[in-house]
Amino acid sequence: MITKYQDLARNGNNRPSRFVSSVSVILYFYLFLGGIIASFPVIYVLITNRDSMFDPLMSTDTMAFIEKYVDPVANYIFTNLSIFFMLLGVLIAVKWIHNRPFGTLINYSGKIKWSRFGIGFLVYGVLISMGTAVDYIMNPEIYSLSIDLSKFLFTLPLILIMTPLQTTTEELVFRGYIIQSFGLKIKNGLVLSAISGVLFTLPHLANPEVYASNKLGVISTICMILNYFVIGMVLAMITIRTNSLEAAMGAHAVNNLFCFILVGYPDTALPTNTVFYTSSFEPVGGLVSALITAVLFYFITAALIKNPELSASGTQENRN
Repeated sequence: MITKYQDLARNGNNRPSRFVSSVSVILYFYLFLGGIIASFPVIYVLITNRDSMFDPLMSTDTMAFIEKYVDPVANYIFTNLSIFFMLLGVLIAVKWIHNRPFGTLINYSGKIKWSRFGIGFLVYGVLISMGTAVDYIMNPEIYSLSIDLSKFLFTLPLILIMTPLQTTTEELVFRGYIIQSFGLKIKNGLVLSAISGVLFTLPHLANPEVYASNKLGVISTICMILNYFVIGMVLAMITIRTNSLEAAMGAHAVNNLFCFILVGYPDTALPTNTVFYTSSFEPVGGLVSALITAVLFYFITAALIKNPELSASGTQENRN
């Protein structure tokens, strides 16, 4: 009988060659095909603005080059589209290489339990809102009203649609597929969560926040990197604790929506017109806040979500 989320991969074909093929497909769709899609705005700039081709930023600071020449909305759209290619890759890997229902990445029934998604969304949303409120009380001078109503209303529908899809894709890969794949051999939940946290951190190392933190010193850079690890690990922990992916999906969605709609900060990976803007992001303080939020999120969410055991019959129904 399957009683744990991390054991759901046992429903499929788990020969080593299948994992090699699956990882290759996911990386191909994300890094190669997705990379091509993400580069479209830059290619357009180079074609339509020949002066940009001779800008030193092109070879010395790619992020600064994109910020200078590429329209933020276009950058947001095509970056998200590149991530959606990763979703296509993991769909092919799970459904046609491992030969198991795609929904088993979410839970044993394969159907999203929206109440769990809502709990993750609300708990994490309240916690990061409270953390931001405390930061505002302590440092009101770094916050300002930044909303441009026309830009805000134009991008809002895009953000509300594309961001949850982007975060759900990352959860299906970095929590769902990774936890279940490694869970075939590793039974310790903390070890699985740490692996998920590390692999979640790796692609985020290219984010401009990490480069910006280098200017503040080694400690700040380490703290910035650990921010991603902490978030990735706690989302993995709650996934294992609740035997389902929905709470992590909800938490990740509200985290990104908060950053793209309510409070923006310098050197963000995908700048958008937010209601408020903070002129300073301090990685050390951010890590402390992330740790407090992670601990509270885990225990509150675990207490709110009932955790029935997985059933072998449920997984059997998915195979039929």
